[in-house]
Amino acid sequence: MDAVFLFGCGFIIAGAVIAATVRPLGRALTLFVAAVVPGLVMNAGFSIERIVSLPSVYPLIPSIPWCEPFFRADGLALYFLLVVTTVAVPTIISAHSYLQQHLGRGAAVRAFLVSFSLLLLATQLVVLANHAIVFLVFWELMTLAAYLGMLLEKEKEEVQKGSFIYFTTTHMATFILYVFFFMLHAHAGSWFFTDFHIAPDLGLLFYGVCGLGFLGFGIKAGFMPFHFWLPWAHPIAPTVLSAFLSGVIIKTGIYGIFRVIEFCSPLPAWIGILIMVVSVFSAIFGVWYALAQHDIKKLLAYHSIENIGIIGIGIGTGVIGISYSVQSLIWLGFGGALFHTFNHAIFKTLLFIGSGVIYQNFGTRDIERMGGIVHRAPWFTALFLVGTLAISGLPPLNGFMSEFLIFKGFFESASALGKYFPLFMLVMAVGLAFVGGLALACFTKIDSVMFLGTERSSLGAFTVTAADYAAMGFPALLCILFGIYPQPVLGIITSVIANNRWGIALQPYTIFAQWNMLTLVFVSVLAAIGCVFAAKTIGARRRAAPAWACGYRRQTPKMQYTASSFADEINSIAAATLHLRTHTSAPETIFPKRSKFDSHAGDFSEETFVAPLYHAIVDRAGAIESLSRTDIRYYILFMLIVVLVYGGVAIVWTYF
Repeated sequence: MDAVFLFGCGFIIAGAVIAATVRPLGRALTLFVAAVVPGLVMNAGFSIERIVSLPSVYPLIPSIPWCEPFFRADGLALYFLLVVTTVAVPTIISAHSYLQQHLGRGAAVRAFLVSFSLLLLATQLVVLANHAIVFLVFWELMTLAAYLGMLLEKEKEEVQKGSFIYFTTTHMATFILYVFFFMLHAHAGSWFFTDFHIAPDLGLLFYGVCGLGFLGFGIKAGFMPFHFWLPWAHPIAPTVLSAFLSGVIIKTGIYGIFRVIEFCSPLPAWIGILIMVVSVFSAIFGVWYALAQHDIKKLLAYHSIENIGIIGIGIGTGVIGISYSVQSLIWLGFGGALFHTFNHAIFKTLLFIGSGVIYQNFGTRDIERMGGIVHRAPWFTALFLVGTLAISGLPPLNGFMSEFLIFKGFFESASALGKYFPLFMLVMAVGLAFVGGLALACFTKIDSVMFLGTERSSLGAFTVTAADYAAMGFPALLCILFGIYPQPVLGIITSVIANNRWGIALQPYTIFAQWNMLTLVFVSVLAAIGCVFAAKTIGARRRAAPAWACGYRRQTPKMQYTASSFADEINSIAAATLHLRTHTSAPETIFPKRSKFDSHAGDFSEETFVAPLYHAIVDRAGAIESLSRTDIRYYILFMLIVVLVYGGVAIVWTYF
């Protein structure tokens, strides 16, 4: 079956060659999609087939002896490979439509397609790597390819700034991971993941390794307070890349955290508690910052932070389960985290692709300038609505299912562990419920301001191509399917968790097998709703009339809620933390000419810590005359210094 994976990678490489060589560019784009999508489908099939065959674990490339130990297809790697390929298929399909408006850029589009191909390959090989150096090589290639993909519109100042923030932050995380793996190598005497294990009785070495691992991968995942690069990188990237960044790239940080848990298991319970506390704050303030945004892509970026927090809550629950050897917590915590990883990848891909379609039509990401989309594109609105309901955690969609597992983990912890855990888990449950309420408020704002009412800016036609519908329809279908019938994904997750390296022999957990009753309930409710709807609509007379305008003859955009006013009451509660700034121009006479209200939220972490530190470094660097020289020899010297620093760290950890 390894030949299938190699053929799949071959198709992706062929796509890169096509993008670089075929003329004209429009034809190259079509052939690129036609080549890459089958390769991704092959690799998705490979991952499913291998997961089904667990607990057998195969080398990825047994036909090439010297490559055999460097890659390993275990359950965790295969699961994240499935996440990567599932997200990549609709993003590649949507690229055919999204990039049509950029064909005039020529070489820039070709460079984007080649870098996207490299990104797809590197991301898949990152999760399959079994050797620390190989992992870091593909990790760096993944980071570099994503950075190059962001530069499609490099003439824009926001693109230059956002891509720079992404590049520097992710390289800071990479440097931390270098030290992390060097410490593991110094302890284990090997570079292979299968040889890594460090016990808690090693004291400071153990906690140092754990801390570096969680920090490095946590920055990549976007946990607060290291989240500040996401709201910069997601909006400036081409939308197809934004979907992949949110759906996959930040999930490689989650993958790395699971590996850290393997290497350092069993972790003490307080680390699980710390992970849960950091995660619940990430979830709460991620969604609260999202509620204060007016840029649709920045709003979705903050929702990525929220959902990473939800995943982290599940991971923390699982770590506590390992510490106390409570198997139900391991199943529910890690099962909920893995399921939500997959679910978030699906519905966030759907939402980002939809935001790209909206941006193409309106020419802006500002929610305040949108409105009335439902009158122009009702089917597009319905697909986007599926994504907003799923991310809000409402039944019977997939977001509810994974959050339900995490909620059940809270109650299992309270009953199984006693002591202070009932109170702690109650606080976690309230926090997660609060997150759900804020998410629902946020996407109610989006759906009402963007899709309902009248248009706030002139719009000739709202165009949605067949590729757009296909790219959105596939994840929307999965949101519905895995909400009503999650058994296939839960079966895969069961195989992944059962074949773990945490040192615990797990017994099958019955909740995954008892989901049929919930499926029956959802199907029955949906069938009843469908029958009522059919009875009301079939054969009924339809009347068309203008919307009620509260007694006015004609409704205008000024009569509608803005995004700022809609969320003002909720945002004002945490105005200090959100760095919320409001601008009001109130009427002063009985016949006012103009009034205005808007609000803008800064990022607490960025404005309080990151920006001052950055400016301090720039000021100190500017004082060094040699750094301002333009002679290329100085830049080569700086590169050599960096290489020496990395090499010095490697030598210290290897021989001392």
